[in-house]
Amino acid sequence: MRDLEFQSVSRSVIGNDGPPTGSSTNPEASDGRSQQLLVFPLPLTPLEKFLFHSDTPESPMVIRMIVRLSGTARLDMLQDTLRRSISRHPLLTCRIAEQNGQLVWIQGAGELIKVCQAAGSIFEPECGALSTTIDLRKSAGLHARLMVMDDGIKCIIDAHHAVTDGNGLRQAIITDWLHLYHSEVNGTPHRLPKLNLDQLHERHRFHLPATVAPVSIRDAIRNFLATVRGRTCRWPLAKLTAAGKSTSFCVEHILTVEQYQQLQERLSAWKVTLNDLVIVCCMSTFSRLSPGRSPNHQVTVLNPVDLRRSSDRTLPAANRFGLAFLRRVRSECHDPAKLLRGVHSEMQYVLSNHVGAEFIKGLATAVRIPFGLDFFQWLEWFVPSLQWTCLCDMTRSVRRLITVREGVLIAGGLVLENITGFAPCARNVPLSVATCEAGRRLTLTVCSSSRFLKLEETQTFATALVSQLCNFAFPSEETTAKDSQDA
Repeated sequence: MRDLEFQSVSRSVIGNDGPPTGSSTNPEASDGRSQQLLVFPLPLTPLEKFLFHSDTPESPMVIRMIVRLSGTARLDMLQDTLRRSISRHPLLTCRIAEQNGQLVWIQGAGELIKVCQAAGSIFEPECGALSTTIDLRKSAGLHARLMVMDDGIKCIIDAHHAVTDGNGLRQAIITDWLHLYHSEVNGTPHRLPKLNLDQLHERHRFHLPATVAPVSIRDAIRNFLATVRGRTCRWPLAKLTAAGKSTSFCVEHILTVEQYQQLQERLSAWKVTLNDLVIVCCMSTFSRLSPGRSPNHQVTVLNPVDLRRSSDRTLPAANRFGLAFLRRVRSECHDPAKLLRGVHSEMQYVLSNHVGAEFIKGLATAVRIPFGLDFFQWLEWFVPSLQWTCLCDMTRSVRRLITVREGVLIAGGLVLENITGFAPCARNVPLSVATCEAGRRLTLTVCSSSRFLKLEETQTFATALVSQLCNFAFPSEETTAKDSQDA
C-alpha cells in the first residue's frame, strides 16, 4: 500500500482560468459570469463560519474524494471538462475576505489542475499520512489532480468543507464532470441544468416540507438533553512523536464483490439502511477497541444528514446538511443486533421530523454572540466519540445524465470503477468513518487523528469495522416474525 501523498513522475499543469471549449459562443458561460458579479461578495453562513473556524493545522477541514476510472481516456477532454465542471459552481473558486468586520466570499480564479503520470495500479488502497490543508484566504476551496497510472486514471479532489459537503462534491462536481466528458467525446450537447446563483443567498435556509410539523420546544429540549446528558466515551490522547506534530491517518478498504454481497444480504434481511447498520457497527467497534472501559459512558456518533431536496437541483455546490447525534451506553453496544432496531427507529425520527437542521439553528444563534463559536467549542458538548458519513450511491440519481449498465457507470468509454470519500476529523475527534457507493462497488474509509491513534491502530479499527459489517448476525426468526406483525 502506498502513502496518500504521491511523487510525480512527470507533470503538466492546466489552467482553470481559460475559457471552456466553445466558450466564445456559449451564452450560458457569459451569463454565469455576469450573475456572479451580482451575487458576490457573499456573507458566510453560520455553518460555513463554524467549519472555517474549526479548521486547524491538527484537524484540517478538507474532504478528499478519489475517483477511479478505467478504459481509454481522451486526457485533454478529461482535463477540460473537469475544469468546466468546477467553474459551474462559484463557491469552489472563491476566497474568504473580511469586509466591514464580516467574513465574505469573494470571486477568484480556480486552482490549477495538476496532471502527472505515476507507476502502479489505480486499485491500490490508500493508506498513510494525510496532511492536506487549504487556506481559504489565499486559495480557492477546491484542488484537483489527475494521475495517469498503469491501468487507468485516478482523480484526487480535495475540497475545504466550508465550500461544500461530500454529497455536493459527489452529486454536482463528479456528475457534471462525467456527463460533460461523455457529451464531449460523443459530440452531443450537454443536458446539465442551468444553475441558479440566486439560490446561494438561501443556501443556509432549510424549509420544512409541508407535511412536517416544526419540532416543538418540548421535543427540542428533550433532544438537546439526550445529546449532552451523561459522559461521552473518549479515546485517550496518545503520546506525540518526537517532532511533536500531529497529523491525520487515512485507511481505505475497497470491498470485494463477496463482501459487498454479504453486506447487502444483511441490509435486506434487517430491512435497514447502510447508514443505520454502520452507526451500530461503529458503536460496537469503538466500544470493543477504545482503551476506556467505563460501561456507563456514552458512545456518541455524529452523523451528518443530507438536507437536499428536489428544489435544490439548480443550487450550485454548497453545504446542505444537518447533524444527528446518536448515543448509547457503552454496555449496550456489546449486543449490536439488539442495538440495530433502536438506532433504525431513532434515525427514522430524525429524518421524518427534519431534526438534522436543529443543530444548524443552534449555530446561527452562537455566531450572533461575540466569541460565541469559541464558547460553543469550549463547552465540548457536541464533541462525539467518532464521526460517520454516508455518501450514498453515485448511480442512484444520475441515470438521466450518465449511462448505467448493470450497475456500472460508463462515461465516454470510461468505466467508473469506484469513488472513495475521506471525511475529516473535527477538532478533538479521534475517528471519522465514511462510505461511498458506485453501483455495486463500495469503499469504506477510516480517518484518524494522530493525537489519539497510530496508523496501525487505525488499520485495526478499519479491518474490525469491515469484518463486523460483512458478518453481522442475521435477525432471529422471532425478530422477523415480530417485524412482519408490525408491518
